[in-house]
This record gives sequence, structure tokens and C-alpha cells, in this order.
Amino acid sequence: MNFETLRQDKWNEAYERRGNILFYPHEEIVRFINKYVRKRTGISDFSDVMPLSASEWKEFASLDIGCGIGRHIRFLDEFGLNPYGIDLSDGAIEEGKRWMRSLHRPDLADKMTVASVTKLPFEDESFHICVSHSVLDCMPRRTAKKGLDEAFRVLKKNGLMYLDFYMDDKKGDYEEPVLSGFDEGTIKSFFTVQGIKEFIGDKGTICELKIIRAEDAMAGSMEYGCRAHAAVRKNGVSV
Repeated sequence: MNFETLRQDKWNEAYERRGNILFYPHEEIVRFINKYVRKRTGISDFSDVMPLSASEWKEFASLDIGCGIGRHIRFLDEFGLNPYGIDLSDGAIEEGKRWMRSLHRPDLADKMTVASVTKLPFEDESFHICVSHSVLDCMPRRTAKKGLDEAFRVLKKNGLMYLDFYMDDKKGDYEEPVLSGFDEGTIKSFFTVQGIKEFIGDKGTICELKIIRAEDAMAGSMEYGCRAHAAVRKNGVSV
């Protein structure tokens, strides 16, 4: 069994545990879209933020890398951003397709594909934006780097990308196996600010890097979670 097959099996098991069956968009992706791409101004009204021509908006396409059952595909579609999605888990994609069909949107179901981040099934420069929540930090760093390179490949020049990362203020940059919880058996990577900058490298420019810490005031040890949320613009260079 190769690494990709093993990784797919682990994520299929994670979805079978139901802990990551999510139906609503992450608030930071909502914020990213409204700030950098298209702002909702009314029930059916939107204001375009991304500086694109009318013909570019007409051909606009977005990609959710690690889409799960498609919560961000549904959100991006609501904003008229022509979304596609990939996920390594065939179980997640199968359930997502069922969900989209239950919403009478077989067209969205058809745009959800089983694929690895390391080999995206799209042509170069196919998308104006990519979003990826809790994906590239849920695998070994070397694999994640290949996935990031693929994301840059399919993103148009000057296209935008949303990424987020686990952080650990005490230990720095490292990766470790997940020993319990819905994602048991997978790998979790932790980053520092410098680690994120090095990870993104010279193919992209970080437009924003927002760190959110959430402390549990009722826990005796004041346990907390920490994530970095990045908006990245692809540089106008060949990848």
C-alpha cells in the first residue's frame, strides 16, 4: 500500500466517524471572500472587489482544495463564483454529491472530484481563487509543499488563495501523528509565522496573516487552540 492510499484510507475512516461532517462555511473563508473577492451587500446584491474585467468575471472559477462534503462549494456558489472541489476521501465526495443532489444541484455534484492535493486534475491557471481550510496542515510538510505547488500551478497569475495553519507558540514548526479524535491516524503539522513565510516561498505574496487564539477559560491548564489565516496572492511568474 502506497502513502496516498494509506492517507486516503485514514481520511475515509475519519469521515466515517462523522466528526468532520460540516455543513456551514468557516467564518474566515466568509471574511476572505467578502474582503478580497466579492462582497455581499444585500439579499441578492453583490459588489465585486477583485479587480477583474467584465470578461474575466464571466469566466470566473474557484477551487476548494480539500472540500469535504462541499460546505464551501455551496457557499462559493451562493456568491456566483463557479466553484469546483476536490478531496482525497471518496467517502466525503460521495456524501457531498448526495447532498448537492438533494438540493437539486446536480451541476455542483458533477464539479466535486476525488483527487489528491499533490496531483490536481486541472489545467494550469484554471482558477481565479483557491480556498483550502484545515488541509495543508493535516499532512506531512513535504506532502503539503507539493500540494501548495499544485495550488499555485492551477491558480491564475495574480489569483488569490486562502490557507490556514495550526500554530504552536511553544514548540515551533513540527509535525506529529494524531493519536485520538475523529482524525486519529492522520498527521498534523504546526507552523510559526516564519515557517508559514518559508512554506509559501516566492511564488506568492502574503496579503494578510491573521492569528486567532482561542483559550478555554474553564480548563485548569488554560488550554488553547491557535490558527493562522492567510490571504495569498500568486506572483506573476511561471511556476
